[in-house]
Amino acid sequence: MKKLFVAAMATALFYGCSEPKIERTVFQGSSREAIVSNILKRRSIRKYTDKQVTQQQLDTIMKCAIYAPSALNKQTWEIRVVQNQKILDEINKRFLAFAQGKELQGSASRYREEGFSIFHHAPTLIVMAGEKGSNYTKLDAGLALQNILLSANALDLGTCPIGSLVPVLNLPENADILKLLNIPEGYEVTINVALGHPAESPEAPIRYSDKVKIIR
Repeated sequence: MKKLFVAAMATALFYGCSEPKIERTVFQGSSREAIVSNILKRRSIRKYTDKQVTQQQLDTIMKCAIYAPSALNKQTWEIRVVQNQKILDEINKRFLAFAQGKELQGSASRYREEGFSIFHHAPTLIVMAGEKGSNYTKLDAGLALQNILLSANALDLGTCPIGSLVPVLNLPENADILKLLNIPEGYEVTINVALGHPAESPEAPIRYSDKVKIIR
């Protein structure tokens, strides 16, 4: 494993399968309308092309992430962007080892399928960690997460939050992964995000407007 991690710090390798071109609509309205449209049209993407996210795109997304509000401006998160295929493969391997014999929910329930990837074969995985014991960590991470999702969508990229990977990366036996990602002591993974060029354009699932009540 040591040799793998040493090799993993070398130039990133790209992984993916050939997918048909997906036609996506580019918004042409005013900036105000574009903001609302971006929020309403963002979807979780579970199929990606093998085209990698560029450094310029990452710079924009990460700038949006760190400009998210945080309680008392403590910014209680650490963010790692992983594009190294060997590290991605190892993370997926650790998830598969954890999943064996378990009945999981959502897309994670398909882990028995050949070639399964917990992050949907996205070429980039974002790992977000927060301070242990902080009352604000989850809130801060959620605010930064939404900025990541929306800014990626504005750049015509796809994302999918990966919650089922969180408990796996926080297992004591996987502490070497967090160390490899240079996540400080006293931090734990709070959420992960698959990121890449979408190879699908899913319809929006039903939304429940009765969840909202206006009190006057």
